[in-house]
Amino acid sequence: MNISTNQLLWHCRRGTRELDALLKPYAAAKLADMTCTEKTNFGQLLEQQDSDLLDWFFGNRKPDDPNLDQMIQEILQFIGRS
Repeated sequence: MNISTNQLLWHCRRGTRELDALLKPYAAAKLADMTCTEKTNFGQLLEQQDSDLLDWFFGNRKPDDPNLDQMIQEILQFIGRS
């Protein structure tokens, strides 16, 4: 995946208050320092359905992909929810 920082920031705008509150602050603080691999993982996370993201962030389910699970945990830790 070859996606720019600006594209990732744009894709953080989900239209749901809960996801916007999780994704946008994390991206604003972390994207500039992410490696290419981390940006790829974050981009893959942003490609997921909002319903799946909400389930994962609120602990109802875990993603099958360990990279996505790690990204979820990092975001939760960043916002102080883990």
